[in-house]
Amino acid sequence: MPSVDVAIIDVAWNGILESVKIAAMADAYKINVAPHNFNGHIGSLMSAHLCAAIPDFRVMEIDIEDVPWKDDLVAKPPVIENGDQLGSRSERGGDSRPPAPATGEVEGVDSGCPRTV
Repeated sequence: MPSVDVAIIDVAWNGILESVKIAAMADAYKINVAPHNFNGHIGSLMSAHLCAAIPDFRVMEIDIEDVPWKDDLVAKPPVIENGDQLGSRSERGGDSRPPAPATGEVEGVDSGCPRTV
């Protein structure tokens, strides 16, 4: 009998690669994974990417009731409806199509890396 029912992984602290390794170890013992997240929109997106990459995902934790100015920190705040992360408000615009793929760019920030097309 396992000592845990669900492995809770903090992707922001562990990083995506280490989080995938932890999830693989949990999967070997048939233990579900639930990413822990109280780190804002970037943490939510990191956790969502982990959830999409692992076979033993159970539920993703997210802080819905946060400071009122949290959405002002990003160009396109994510939309969560009925427990599904759907993209951003400006991408959705009320239509039912899935969101466009993320580009990984942050508006107003130059990473200094050459862009590929």
